[in-house]
Amino acid sequence: LSNAVPEIVHGAGRGGSFELREVPNDDPGMSPMQIWCNEAQERYVLAITAEGLANFRALCERERCPYAVIGVATEQPVLRVTDRQFTGQPVDLPMEVLFGKPPKMLREVRHVPTAAPPFDFSGIDLADAVARVLRLPAVADKSFLITIGDRTVTGLVCRDQMVGPWQVPVSDVAVTATSFDVDTGEAMAMGERAPLAVLNAPASGRMAVAEALTNIAAARIDQIGDVKLSANWMAAAGHPGEDARLFDTVRAVGMELCPALGIAIPVGKDSL
Repeated sequence: LSNAVPEIVHGAGRGGSFELREVPNDDPGMSPMQIWCNEAQERYVLAITAEGLANFRALCERERCPYAVIGVATEQPVLRVTDRQFTGQPVDLPMEVLFGKPPKMLREVRHVPTAAPPFDFSGIDLADAVARVLRLPAVADKSFLITIGDRTVTGLVCRDQMVGPWQVPVSDVAVTATSFDVDTGEAMAMGERAPLAVLNAPASGRMAVAEALTNIAAARIDQIGDVKLSANWMAAAGHPGEDARLFDTVRAVGMELCPALGIAIPVGKDSL
């Protein structure tokens, strides 16, 4: 909430006033900080006009979906969070304190040459190599992860992981319908090449994008510009050479490959 609530009102150029005890909570003993800052899963923050609130309530009640109205947006660009249980005001600060322009981060990084000895396969036993490759998570059968859950949630799933009469989990792309009465939908695919980064980090990024594109090609994509990527950048930040490799990879993917292909990366995250 401490991220989503300020961001949703800031996007409209407003402030907001919110009451913590309106947040659904089975533990009334939680402190204001715990309620405001905990990372509860499967929770969405929506901004709804006052005129549309009645329809929203009716929709939630019809679908038996829990909801709560926790506050209102205000003209004054100030974030106020109250707590009637402790009769206090845990948060009262101008929005620009949260969203003002901080100084740009400056990092000094150094490239560390990769020392890769010549590949020597003389000591590799073929049977052992095959067994090790088949056990690799990227190659191995992942049915045990797939069959533990319902693959038809929402009723809009058109292409799940299992393919063919023998239901083998080899699908390259996931497809869901937009609604029950239309012929449109969404196709999703993944690409990852983390092991390649040990030798060539920019190449691993390019290969990951290429894998995602060749996987999603199994669906009907009218033009490559329709594809949008969500990039998840991972690196051992602070480890010698890793920051520079991350920079090189982001530049190779975000400033060279994807612009050349006409593909946007509107969203993503980093795990550093």
